[in-house]
Amino acid sequence: MVTLIVAGWLMVQAAEPSSASLPSAVSSAASASSMPGAIPPGSSAARILGVAEAPAVTADVGVWVPRLTGTAQVGSGGTSFDLNDDLAVEGSSAGVAGEFAVTIGRWRVGGMGFSASTSGNENAVKGGTFGDTNISVGDQIKGSYSAWMAGAEVGYVVYRPSADEPWAWSDEGDNRDAASKAFGANGRPLFDPQFLLLGGALLFHYDQTVENVTVPSSSSFDRTVGCLYGGAGLDVRIGFDGRVPLVQDLRIYANAGVGPSIPDADIIWLLRAGIAFMINENIGVEFGYRLFDFDMQDGPSTVDAGLRGLFGGVSVRF
Repeated sequence: MVTLIVAGWLMVQAAEPSSASLPSAVSSAASASSMPGAIPPGSSAARILGVAEAPAVTADVGVWVPRLTGTAQVGSGGTSFDLNDDLAVEGSSAGVAGEFAVTIGRWRVGGMGFSASTSGNENAVKGGTFGDTNISVGDQIKGSYSAWMAGAEVGYVVYRPSADEPWAWSDEGDNRDAASKAFGANGRPLFDPQFLLLGGALLFHYDQTVENVTVPSSSSFDRTVGCLYGGAGLDVRIGFDGRVPLVQDLRIYANAGVGPSIPDADIIWLLRAGIAFMINENIGVEFGYRLFDFDMQDGPSTVDAGLRGLFGGVSVRF
């Protein structure tokens, strides 16, 4: 028994590092960390732009104040009215708009949408017919429209000049030196532009009503179409590295697309652009512009119009 205990004690002593060796190990580690070119753990210099990035979520939501422009001709033999002046819908009212995206590597998948409407009344400045409603110059008319859109979008980053692999077909490490120096002291990218190809699908609904109050009558145009579109986008992140009070960095973006409506086979254009002042890493204040141009047909009726206006809201990033 004593022999076994002694043998066990000797094994434990052999497995434990001697206290004399600990200072030497610590000293060696400290010397290694202080060697020229060594990267302290957790420092921003240890990061490489475009390498081992975690999935990211961005969302932009806020108030959109669009103005309806274009022309509308409703009904067989209907008059072509100017939406800017003729049908009491030239005013601007606040609507809502927003989009979100999940980024994994070079891929970006998300959704978007808006809702807008306005109404007004005026004395008619142009006579004619809107559907079954006759309008004479001077008649009191009421007009209104409402529109909504919901869609899904996929993006792919083709070119990211500051990243480790600038082009989609670049090899790992092609831009390693620049990508290793792309971060500021606060660990945020100093300049990170991304150029994307976009594709998506959307559903769009538009309805418009005109009422003649003087000679009671009203008519409406109401239609829903789909659209498959392609486009391109630019997303730029600029870091201030703590040099600007209250603003950590900027996000500047512009996304545009065009495609045929279904089933009308007319053209739909969409544009989203903005600049977000990020207060911290997760939230910022955004200002921008939105445009949605559309052509619609329903039998003899046609609407060639657009919604365009300023956007203001909140930008969130995780």
